[in-house]
Amino acid sequence: MDNKKVDVGEVIDSARFIGKPLGIAVMMVIIMLTDGFDLFVPSYVAPALVDDWGISKSDIQPFIQAGLIGMAFGSVLLGWIGDRIGRKYAYISCLTLMFIGSAFCFYADNTTDLFVWRLVMGFGLGGITPLATTLVSEWTKRNVRAVVVASVIVAIPMGGMLTGFVDRALVPEYGWRSMFAVGAIVPLVLFLLFSWLLPESPKYMAQRPHLHKRLAKSLNKLFRDNRFDGTEEFFVVEEGKRSSNWFFTIWNSDFRFRTALIWIAFAVNSFVLYLFTSQIPLLLVQAGMTRDIASIGLQFFSGGAVLGSVGGAYLVGWYGSKYTGTSLAALGGVGFAIMALLLMNNSTSAWPLYVLFVVAGASVNGMQAFMYAVSAHSYPTEVRGSAVGMAQTFSRIGAVLSPTVAAVYFGMEPVPPVSAFLFFMVGVICLTTISFYLIPSHIPGNSQETLEEEESQAQRDGLGVAPPE
Repeated sequence: MDNKKVDVGEVIDSARFIGKPLGIAVMMVIIMLTDGFDLFVPSYVAPALVDDWGISKSDIQPFIQAGLIGMAFGSVLLGWIGDRIGRKYAYISCLTLMFIGSAFCFYADNTTDLFVWRLVMGFGLGGITPLATTLVSEWTKRNVRAVVVASVIVAIPMGGMLTGFVDRALVPEYGWRSMFAVGAIVPLVLFLLFSWLLPESPKYMAQRPHLHKRLAKSLNKLFRDNRFDGTEEFFVVEEGKRSSNWFFTIWNSDFRFRTALIWIAFAVNSFVLYLFTSQIPLLLVQAGMTRDIASIGLQFFSGGAVLGSVGGAYLVGWYGSKYTGTSLAALGGVGFAIMALLLMNNSTSAWPLYVLFVVAGASVNGMQAFMYAVSAHSYPTEVRGSAVGMAQTFSRIGAVLSPTVAAVYFGMEPVPPVSAFLFFMVGVICLTTISFYLIPSHIPGNSQETLEEEESQAQRDGLGVAPPE
């Protein structure tokens, strides 16, 4: 007697978003808050480090850059490990690296040690996001997947905001090392807790027959019912041909077009994101605004991140990512253009600018969340972690270029009007909008899926749809 064949994707899509999937999402949000905290630590401790050790601001730069370097390599390496040994164990490895790196930064007594251990920390930080995106995507039903992924990703800037509160509470009394103490203790606690609670990816287990009994137990817990006994033939239905390894797969004839566009959209949006967050205070001061307006504006930008990431994801669930994301990116371009016009006309009113900061935050941060969701949706299970990790690594090109472009602008004699710089950003956002729109593997919305299902049924029944020639 043949074993029962079970499509794991259909099983996950039939489960309600309660219990196990919701618990996984909550665990990912907690870890991403930790990721956001550790990501922003160098920016907060740098001034105290300079004063404590009597070093120059240039001496501290390698320590700040080490995290970005580690993240660039870690996102690919840990994503590849996740595809090979499982998402759970790769994720636990990330927490281990974060704990080790932060603990040794706590004891560091020179900038070389800080660089080395921040680099180790960066490896862990780089793997966290692509692995979280992959794991959440594979445990969450399709009609809420985009919302859940966006909710997880938006925890990163929220973690960055948390860093500021912790810094003001601890550093004045306990010194800069206290930030690394927190950065070590929290991943250690999460390691001990989630090593037990965090499940493996169902699609990863489905592709490995020796894990089918374990998969059956996980699915039974998902439904709180003994539906499976491990003798089933679990399988995953995914499109596209496979090549000899993950890199050749994402660049073969079935995937290369989407890969190129995902990388371009990711890199360009990251460029705008890092340029805005790091340079807008300087730009507004250059335009004659006060430092307070610039600082408050950046807070409004962070608030817009929640609106764009989570609110936009609800629209993705109904209309799909193609039109929702493209519209959101275009809205950001309009916001920057209006901001440029206000500054061109020497408007000094703060509140119109604050509203535009919210629009910009919703657009740029929302697009960042959508890029992770679309990337995870675009690749088959066996290369998903590596593919999303590589896309994130490529996006770092945009992040690294942003301060260089700002330096060129501020180095001009005379410095052009700030409105000209903002119009330049509008042009860059147009590239994000076009490349995102052209991605061929967008997340379908519920209305689109319903229409496709009706057309498919009509074809099967011979009603209203002509058969293919």
